[in-house]
Amino acid sequence: MMKMNAGVWIGIIGGIIGLVVGMGAVIGTTGSAGIYIALGMLLFFGGMFYLFYRLFFKSIINTNRLQKTGLPGKARIVEVRDTGVTINNSPQVKLILEVKNSFGQTYTTQCRVLVSRINPGAYMPGMEIPIKIDPKNEMNVAVDFTGGKSSVTAGVVTHSNTFHTAALQDELLKMQQENQAISASGKPAKAIVTKYTWLGTYVNGNNPYVELEVQVLPELSPAYGAKTRGVIAEASVPKFQPGCTIHVKYDMYDNTKVVIEHS
Repeated sequence: MMKMNAGVWIGIIGGIIGLVVGMGAVIGTTGSAGIYIALGMLLFFGGMFYLFYRLFFKSIINTNRLQKTGLPGKARIVEVRDTGVTINNSPQVKLILEVKNSFGQTYTTQCRVLVSRINPGAYMPGMEIPIKIDPKNEMNVAVDFTGGKSSVTAGVVTHSNTFHTAALQDELLKMQQENQAISASGKPAKAIVTKYTWLGTYVNGNNPYVELEVQVLPELSPAYGAKTRGVIAEASVPKFQPGCTIHVKYDMYDNTKVVIEHS
């Protein structure tokens, strides 16, 4: 998240002062004709400033405000659109989001966010992400960067509003033991990802802990649906989005038990 720091505000204020001084100088040196020139300068530079505000500053100011005042929530990414704006080599994208409010009603809205050039798969269709919702206008949302103020324990980064650290560690340990057993004796198969849900936690860095809904495709048996949880390598996240084909192993005696074979 990019913040409006002191340097940015100094630059904006300096630009406004420079414009005012320039207009005064034009009027002072050219007389009455300078008024029209000054008005032209005001319209031109005012229009440029408004354009930058709409494309850049408005989104940053709104996002920073919602980090402090917004209500926590979750949203599923429906679509990711390029806005054509790039800041410090990081592209800005528009996220089309499906949000569920406190009454259980689902609605669609959008927000803008910068994507790090070293992590282009940070936002993909089908992902579930934490958001902040404007309490005065539920259509106004922003990606939640503050709800993720994290605590780090034994390589696990967990968001406090999602998991209790000790319970999470127990869950990961149990999952690892079950997955090892299935990996050792299970039968390999391909599967198509139908839903990707981030569980609000990173493990050993920026590797997300996720739940996948998949359509398992056994070689000699009918396809069937199943769910599995696992930790996905950060670089491999784009390979586990809805519609992607992955490799799994399933328990021959209990088809509901499926494990991701590798990421």
